[in-house]
Amino acid sequence: MTDSLEQETPRRGFLGQVAVSALALAAAACRGPAAAVESATTVPTPGPRGAAPSNWDDSWTTRLKAKHRAVFDSPEIDDGLALNHTTGYVRAMHDALGSDDAQTVLVLRHHGVPLAFNDAMWAKYAIGEDKKVRDRSGDWATHNPHAGTIAAQLLAKGHIVLACDLATRNYAGQISRRLAGATTAAVYQELKANLIPGVILQPTGVYAAHRAQEVGCTYIRST
Repeated sequence: MTDSLEQETPRRGFLGQVAVSALALAAAACRGPAAAVESATTVPTPGPRGAAPSNWDDSWTTRLKAKHRAVFDSPEIDDGLALNHTTGYVRAMHDALGSDDAQTVLVLRHHGVPLAFNDAMWAKYAIGEDKKVRDRSGDWATHNPHAGTIAAQLLAKGHIVLACDLATRNYAGQISRRLAGATTAAVYQELKANLIPGVILQPTGVYAAHRAQEVGCTYIRST
């Protein structure tokens, strides 16, 4: 009788451990959807080594409600070609389908990121000359020639405009190297403070384009 009890006790202990493990797996599965919903509004992004993660504004993804959605990727300025594509897409959906239920995401990254900055930055840092952008008179542009379209034709009408933070940092470095007394950190903070109102900074432009596709946008490489 004693031998029987000694054999049964380990067996019961083993079965108990299996049950606990099954409950733990079930609880983890239930937490999955909740975690996904939470990450839709705030995305922790790793900062520099040794630094705590930074939070980026991901709430723009919840504003994409239209039936027809597209993201336009602009790594170059290219005379504002991406803006022509963006506004042209909305107009074409209306003309071809009779639908005004269309929304766009414009991603300004790499060499295209200066389009996200206001006129003050274009004048102060001679962005037109640096990027070989001319105004209508043929002179180097001392203002952002596409700021009006971004503000009035896109942002004011519920479209999304995103800018690459990595490209902003890199461009701040380029400016600081050609201007005596300028530091990358100071120029970077100034560029961030002088985004066209409504433009949202993202960790990278590639991340922004990817997130837009995740929430239902078709992808168009504009420049």
